[in-house]
Amino acid sequence: MAASPPTESILSQWRAIVICLIAAMGAFQFGYDTSYFSGILVMDAFAEHYGTFDAATGAMVVSASRQSLVTSIINVGEFVGAVTAFWIGQSIGLKGGLLLACIIVVIGTTLQVAGTALGLLIAGRLVLGYAVGLISNFVPLYLADCAPARVRGAIVSMYQFNIGLGLIIGVCVDYSTKERTDTGAFRIPMAVQYIFPIILSSGLLLFCPESPRWLAAKNRIDDCTAALRRLKGPDADVQADAQAIVQMLHQESLAGEGSSWRSIIKSSVELRKAYLGCALQALQQGTGINFITGYGPYFFTVIGIENPFIIQVTLYVVGIPATWISQYGIEKMGRRPFLLISGIPMAAALMIMAGVGLNLQEANPTLAASRTVVAMVFVYMIFFSFGWGPTVWVVCSEIATGHNRNKLMTLSTSTNWFFNWLVSFVFPYLFNADAANLQTRVGFIYGSLTLAAVAWVFFLLPEPAGRSLEEIEFLFESRVPARKFSSTKVDLSANAEGEAPKAVALADIEHVN
Repeated sequence: MAASPPTESILSQWRAIVICLIAAMGAFQFGYDTSYFSGILVMDAFAEHYGTFDAATGAMVVSASRQSLVTSIINVGEFVGAVTAFWIGQSIGLKGGLLLACIIVVIGTTLQVAGTALGLLIAGRLVLGYAVGLISNFVPLYLADCAPARVRGAIVSMYQFNIGLGLIIGVCVDYSTKERTDTGAFRIPMAVQYIFPIILSSGLLLFCPESPRWLAAKNRIDDCTAALRRLKGPDADVQADAQAIVQMLHQESLAGEGSSWRSIIKSSVELRKAYLGCALQALQQGTGINFITGYGPYFFTVIGIENPFIIQVTLYVVGIPATWISQYGIEKMGRRPFLLISGIPMAAALMIMAGVGLNLQEANPTLAASRTVVAMVFVYMIFFSFGWGPTVWVVCSEIATGHNRNKLMTLSTSTNWFFNWLVSFVFPYLFNADAANLQTRVGFIYGSLTLAAVAWVFFLLPEPAGRSLEEIEFLFESRVPARKFSSTKVDLSANAEGEAPKAVALADIEHVN
């Protein structure tokens, strides 16, 4: 929506906030799947069913190659889902795309729960991943489209917050079934995934309108106005919001800027937006978060920690307050400061973890070394939840503006899932004793990448906080440098002759020294 008038209270926009909170529940699926599957990897029942016999230990184990396959295959589905999300969203809308994702979640879950062979497990995770890829694209876009501009960052941060809650629920369910000796130990956690699409689809059908911007792009202006009233209240004056959306679409039409993949490559403006979104998502995965969420219980078990499930659930719980702080502070301080402030301690924690962990590979590792490694993982998780977790999704949903909005979000989200897959696939080969056997020394790799990410943000990432999506688009079109984004004033109002806001704004733009 357009920027809210300063006199308009947040409480008066409660409808839009509640609707966004309902849509944000889609993130539960992402968090839960990541968490519960990392837990069943260390269950004896799962190893008995899907593992192979290890003569050295005399037990059934899940090898590094099989761990890599069954864990990372979901990222392949997520990548494909993110890539195809543009066509689905273009055809049936963001709300329609989320409803379709709910149906696919049920199919993928059924394949996993009912399957008895490794092939069906892999197929189920691939299908489920496709749905998660759609959700990861549509939810941030829907939240950015429907949230009041003054609290858009906090609302989109709910995506990461709900991922965190899903992570906690996944570990708790695993903990409650881990002592079972039958296949219920891992099938029950799989079956819990039926709950999330039921809740999300019910909320969408009962309360949530379609994205106003999508409706306007389909020339359904009356439906666009109705959706805005549903977001702001039946008596609200939504004409200014509707006019801003329609004018921006009209401006793009006059300029001949139809949405196309070619235009992203040919236009330096569109290419800049695509680069920023893709680089930011790649750097987020480069910080190594997926080795903690995807292999946490296994990681803690290998370094000699008892009760890895308790450690893992505590790890996720301590990240929740950090996300709360982020939701409040991201609107006060902006996006760039949160990424910079959180990135440095994340890198330090990873480096210390790697250095201290060298003791664990000696003949008689100390308990103090193991506990220090765990402590550094906690420090890392707190600051990731504070900055790089929620803020990346906020920024990517904000800089994906203009006629290629859905395509730009598709590119950035698919980049996230590609590098998510890469980390998941490579980690067992780096970490496990039957491969490179780096163990905690992987922290040197992820710590170095995190420092590179901090430097990239400092020099190249613009600050979109406090802007309507139309204002952000104008700043990109005006080729405002990253370091001047926050100090540039824009007037998008049309003049008396009804000229397009872009033409008026080009004359009125003011750089504040």
